[in-house]
Amino acid sequence: MEKWVRIGEALRQARESKQMNINEVAQKIGIPEWKVRLIEEGEFDRVEAPFYVKYYIKSYAELLGLDPAELLGQFEPRPVDARQKDRKAVINGSLMSLLLLVIFVASALFFTYSIWNFFSVLGSPMIQFVNQSDRPVYFNEMPLAPGESTALRIGQRYRVVGNTGVCSVLSAGKEWKIRVANFEVIVWGK
Repeated sequence: MEKWVRIGEALRQARESKQMNINEVAQKIGIPEWKVRLIEEGEFDRVEAPFYVKYYIKSYAELLGLDPAELLGQFEPRPVDARQKDRKAVINGSLMSLLLLVIFVASALFFTYSIWNFFSVLGSPMIQFVNQSDRPVYFNEMPLAPGESTALRIGQRYRVVGNTGVCSVLSAGKEWKIRVANFEVIVWGK
């Protein structure tokens, strides 16, 4: 902005007429040299927020014996371009829409997985007896070959005879291994 360049130029000329360098000014008003350079170049929007820039100009002008009110009367923050505001709003809106879409898709996938898992568990027998030995066992007097399994019902009593290896009872993702020759299995509900 041209007004800013004029303010910066006035400060620079006053500094040079007092034969001060930028380092001296920076030390006396308590800001870094790069901020003094930007102020002299009229690049106020690259220094800091307008409130601080006004304070720096006031301090700088007082140090040089200039009228701060006169310089600050020319200062008005550079207006933000309306297109930049619209662009930021569009970007923010797009990001929010994308985030909501990702959340929706993740929720839908989780819901679908939960329903699939529920029905797969519901469709499979809840409790199974598995012959894991290398010989048949007699399950309620019926032969059950190695690797075969059978569903068990709650409230029933089952008799197993002739086990020479390991048999298992599977229930709700848990496995109970049985290593005795003759035993009974009674399934109870919760």
